[in-house]
Amino acid sequence: MNPIRTCTALVFAVAVFCSAARAGEDAQQPQQQTISTAQAFALLSQEAERGNAEALVTIGTMYERGIGVARDYARAFDSYAKAAAAGSAEGYYNTGICYEVGMGTTGSADPKNAERAFQNFEKSAELGLSQGLYKLAAVYMAGLGTEKNEAWGVELLGRAAAMGHAGAANDLGVIYFEGNFGQAKDAAKAFEWFTKSADLGNGEAMKNMAVFYRDGIGRAADPGQELKWYALARLAGYPAAPLNAAIEEVKTKMTEEQVAAIESEAQAWVKSFQERQQVRPATAN
Repeated sequence: MNPIRTCTALVFAVAVFCSAARAGEDAQQPQQQTISTAQAFALLSQEAERGNAEALVTIGTMYERGIGVARDYARAFDSYAKAAAAGSAEGYYNTGICYEVGMGTTGSADPKNAERAFQNFEKSAELGLSQGLYKLAAVYMAGLGTEKNEAWGVELLGRAAAMGHAGAANDLGVIYFEGNFGQAKDAAKAFEWFTKSADLGNGEAMKNMAVFYRDGIGRAADPGQELKWYALARLAGYPAAPLNAAIEEVKTKMTEEQVAAIESEAQAWVKSFQERQQVRPATAN
């Protein structure tokens, strides 16, 4: 069991930070140190006992995944709940996930857990977590733990996307393309949202962009742009199997020189994306 969640600190980054702080007496000769995950867990536990919310979230993740300590879902849930009580948006979000799937709690069959999950997702969203907004949108649209409200769910997706949540932007593209959740079909809006999501690095949105160019949806068909976005989707981690055949097929419509030019364009896009990521605040996908 390993639900998708968010965490403000990577275990190993925090471990190195804690190690460096511990060795701070030798300030004249700072050195990067590496320690075992078990040592990291011990150091983080000390911070968690002091009520450090970020440490509590990370300790919860370590318990959940069995990093540096035996896997223990009940203790993971306890750490997330304590982080939430300390005001952590990630703590509220992860606690909500635990209630949703029954991890370390009384079980997903408990009729109260859906409502508890909703309350925690709502709090994480109120604290400005884009992933919390994204999850809150999903529960409103499905009516899980709260009254179903598709229009409000779509509104929340828009807010999450505006905060840089790539998955929310891609979902909005699908909603407008298919006319789901009470929204009118709008290919132009769909393309705008797919473009935003792709700009944020979402591989599925890149694949959707390729399909728009392949089928000439709202614009002239463009084999070059089709190839570019298929190639970028593959680089972004979208499953290669369904893309490889499409890439080879579109290449048959182009000269070797055209293919080389598009591949160069794709590499330039990747370089630009990497540069943007260096200055963009981290967001969930």
